[in-house]
Amino acid sequence: MIGRLLAVALLLPALAAADVSVRATLDPPQVRVGEASDLSVEIDGAQNAPVPKIALQTASTGGVTVRYVGPSTQVSIVNGQVSASITHRYSVVATQPGRFTIGPITVEYGGKTYAAGTVTLEAVAGGAPTGRGPAAAPAGEQLRLVLSAAGAEAYVGERVPITLRLTIGQVRVADLQYPVIPGEGFALDKLPEPEQRREGATQVVEFHTTLVPLRSGTLTIGPATMALNLVVRGRVTDPFFGSVLGDQRRPMELHSEPLALAVLPLPDAGKPADFSGAVGHFQFDLKASPLEVAVGDPVTVTSTIRGDGALDAVRPPAIAANDRLRVYPVQVAQVANQPAAHAGEKVFEQVVIPLAAGTVALPDLRFSYFDPEARSYQTVDRPPIVLTVHESAAAHAAPQITGAVGAPAPKPERLGRDIVFIKDAPGELRPIGARRWRSRVFWLLQLVPLAVWLGALAVERRRRRLSGDVRYARFTRAGREARAAIARAGAALRAGDRAAFHDTVAAAVRDYLAAKLDLPPGAVTAAAAAERLRRAGLALEVAGDLEAFFAACEQARFAPPGADGADMRRTLERADAIVRALERERRLGRSLAAASLLVIALASVVRAAPPAETPNTIFFSANALYGEERWAEAAAEYERVLAAGWESGNLYFNLGNAWFRAGDVGRAVLDYERARRLLPRDPDVQANLSYAREQAGESGTQTLWPRLVFPLAGRAASGELLGAASALYAAIMALLTVALFVPAVAPGARSAAAVAALALVVVLPSAAWRLATVDLPAWAVVVGHDEATVRFEPSASGTVHFQAKPGTVVRLLGAREGWAQVERADGRRGWVAQAAVATI
Repeated sequence: MIGRLLAVALLLPALAAADVSVRATLDPPQVRVGEASDLSVEIDGAQNAPVPKIALQTASTGGVTVRYVGPSTQVSIVNGQVSASITHRYSVVATQPGRFTIGPITVEYGGKTYAAGTVTLEAVAGGAPTGRGPAAAPAGEQLRLVLSAAGAEAYVGERVPITLRLTIGQVRVADLQYPVIPGEGFALDKLPEPEQRREGATQVVEFHTTLVPLRSGTLTIGPATMALNLVVRGRVTDPFFGSVLGDQRRPMELHSEPLALAVLPLPDAGKPADFSGAVGHFQFDLKASPLEVAVGDPVTVTSTIRGDGALDAVRPPAIAANDRLRVYPVQVAQVANQPAAHAGEKVFEQVVIPLAAGTVALPDLRFSYFDPEARSYQTVDRPPIVLTVHESAAAHAAPQITGAVGAPAPKPERLGRDIVFIKDAPGELRPIGARRWRSRVFWLLQLVPLAVWLGALAVERRRRRLSGDVRYARFTRAGREARAAIARAGAALRAGDRAAFHDTVAAAVRDYLAAKLDLPPGAVTAAAAAERLRRAGLALEVAGDLEAFFAACEQARFAPPGADGADMRRTLERADAIVRALERERRLGRSLAAASLLVIALASVVRAAPPAETPNTIFFSANALYGEERWAEAAAEYERVLAAGWESGNLYFNLGNAWFRAGDVGRAVLDYERARRLLPRDPDVQANLSYAREQAGESGTQTLWPRLVFPLAGRAASGELLGAASALYAAIMALLTVALFVPAVAPGARSAAAVAALALVVVLPSAAWRLATVDLPAWAVVVGHDEATVRFEPSASGTVHFQAKPGTVVRLLGAREGWAQVERADGRRGWVAQAAVATI
């Protein structure tokens, strides 16, 4: 093998002068629809010819697809005559019956255009014979894809089990990809892992999922398609050993018959007034806890709906507010997984607060759904839940009617009766202002997955070049082979074998320079090498070492007795120095990359210094003061944790409670808003902030479209969303890298990367929207006990524009000489004293 490679290297100039010819072949020329045919474009007389240009001539658009597979090169030596060729291979798949002309096929090489003509592919229907003999039949007859449903009709909104069955007969297949089931008018659940089993002599692969019809009428589902590779026995061309037997993979695309489903509309007769669109079989459970409370204490009402219907469409019953109950919106507490054709569970929670002592009966709740088997509406009633409500500690105080016009301001000791109690633990304490989107290290680390993937692409490209480009492979391996040869020369020197030493060390440097400088082995001299070094712009000081090295080798060759051990060691050192000097030019970029990674690694170990005083101790001390109803002192103690440079969502929540009970609604809203940014899903924060806003005269409502377009922006903090986006992005890069190096799992890795990319499309815009609307703008809250006067200009004599109540959330637009320019939610702008607002 080494001898052949050396012969090819010596005769490369002869290959460049060979005549070039191009021809195209299609094997087989006749296939069934969905089967693949191999198109080979062979270019004789060249090894680096580019990919050919192919045109399609067909009367029907989209009837055939041509996919590039890759190149293969071949060099042969017969009686001293060298011939080289490169073959570009394509996979041709017909998606409908017909006769297709592929071409003209042209190749541009050496400034000339070579024509390979055209080839013709004839595609017949799946059950028709192809005319290729008995051996060609199994591929079309032994593979079958069938799409089926549990029934022929269904109602709008009903979950319909769907099965996709692949039967594999006496053929070998590989690289099965997840099927695609197209169609309109229905929602299809994600395909799970398939079930595999054997039935006699055949193997069965089944995918089970469900779909939900979205409109009535006849829906056409499919046809489903699945891509795979058919493994066949054939001949493989080797560049040195000719044509040998081996396995070949031919791409195929299977198609099922389309499935028709008759979808019935839901009947209007007997439809309950509270019906919200649930179709299937459901169970409805209701409970409340605690059942014995004081006036103003919260009660959590839990509704649980189980069933085999589409839980996404389920809307729970809600308790309406009355003169004895304050209610909060229903929240989704839990959604259990709902595999295909199995029951799932969805849990809802609603917080209600009794406003009067005595026996309070919660309204009876009912849940209505449509039963597709009974073809009628069903209603599940639950009896009313009775609460025992005791007087609060301030039972003899005057009753309060929240929101009444002209109602007197509540006393401080009564303000806390409708807010959720403080948190017992400080939660996750972090340095104030430490956010993931502000971290340079976080953004620098986002370059790492991309760099890894680009490095993998470079490695894969280098591997392909090593296998297909003889000159590049020779250039790349020259350094390693030279160092190995120098090591053998050193061993010969230690053994006292002068002849072997000089032959080995001289051959090492000559072969190295021949590969690196693209010189023929017989033309490697000090002068020729120095000239190539000068043209390449590499280290010119190596030329002196080259002259001294070649002079020493020539002297040792023609006057062997004149070389002693010291001269031989100097010769060996010069050879090693020449190789290292030239190799160093290639390692500079890698050294810089390694240095960059080192800087990132060093930056990532930077940590904030520990606080001088433990913030946990201060937090629990503040909780004790709060329990003793010393609200102002508790607030001051919580502020000490902030002054030490630490914050958490629980800390802001407790501080908001302390200010609320102390009568400072503005600062309560300020700290509840800060807690909401760190704990966006905490129901206690939402409940207390809503109540505090109500006291401030603000609704705090949000428009509907951002919640629909950016569903996660209000459910997760910016750091959580960015962390999830970073994890998905890293997973995509990792899966694409795995797909490059592990062909066996490449289809699955690419499918998983596509799923991760879809999730990233949901997470990343939500993170960007939350940053743009919540974190990056400068928001502030009006603080103080009195209304703040907003004027048209930053002056105490400016005309009054409007009054802002304590707790009003405004946006800061600018500042000037003790005045802040603010914008209200309705778009009104003005100037207010800076002391009257505090930044969130």
